Amino acid sequence: MPPELLRSRRGAPHVSAHRGASAVAPENTLAALDAAWRAGATLAEIDVQLTRDGHIVLMHDRTVDRTTTGRGHVKDLTLEALRALDAGGWFGPQFRGERVPTLREVLAWARGKLVLLVELKNFPFREMPLVDRTIELVDELGAEDGVVLGGFDHPVLRDIKRRRPRWPLEMMYNARLADPGGAARAAGASLVSLEPEFVLPEDIRLLHEAGVAALTTLERPEEALASYDRALAIQPDYAEAHYNRGIALHELRRLDEALASYDRALAIRPDDAAGHLGRGVTLLLTGQYAEGWREYDWRWKGG
Repeated sequence: MPPELLRSRRGAPHVSAHRGASAVAPENTLAALDAAWRAGATLAEIDVQLTRDGHIVLMHDRTVDRTTTGRGHVKDLTLEALRALDAGGWFGPQFRGERVPTLREVLAWARGKLVLLVELKNFPFREMPLVDRTIELVDELGAEDGVVLGGFDHPVLRDIKRRRPRWPLEMMYNARLADPGGAARAAGASLVSLEPEFVLPEDIRLLHEAGVAALTTLERPEEALASYDRALAIQPDYAEAHYNRGIALHELRRLDEALASYDRALAIRPDDAAGHLGRGVTLLLTGQYAEGWREYDWRWKGG
């Protein structure tokens, strides 16, 4: 079964690790993915490209210069040459010897652990073999239930949807669209990834009404809190923002304020299971055990 991406259907938001847990381990490596999984992430975004001899490897930049001991474009190097490089020492001495992983290795490792958001780096070179070989590999390994293919090339996403209609796809863009739901439908996407400055309540509502989930970046609880405060200044009855504001306040250990945010979210949307769960955790942490356990009971018994 394809992964459920909408929080409203899943019961809780996903936590996505960008290039793995790239704040604590070298990006796009098995070490970063393992750290993300152990930290509780449910999704991990990775970047893939083709080597000269047709293997799919994880790498964000067009060249290997920044994150390995080598130099040159990924597309000009063989897998053997890439595997000879150190992909971890630049980040810290404890990661020396970390290698550039193949997508095959990562798909095998991630099964049952993380859903992978696989960004297809098929531009500016328009390497259609990358798309074809990624589809073939996912099919071969039976990994379609743990993978969401994505990218900035929306016509390519539309073509993948035509070829694999059951697969969820991620549409990426750096803009504010006039019709985000319509654009996602045109590309066949069930998830959009956008920068925080383009996360506006009215646009997210349009996406959710179209059955499309949204993913954005929140690097620090303080930044998250400021983003939700801005959203609530525009739309005070935005339940999702109150709920996520509660999470940010919880991270900052401002528990009384977090509880107030969960209460506000539940006043707007009383049957929100995730809101009840967040409220229950906060009540337990503030010593209000009886009421906290009642919230847990509500969450697990469905009201």
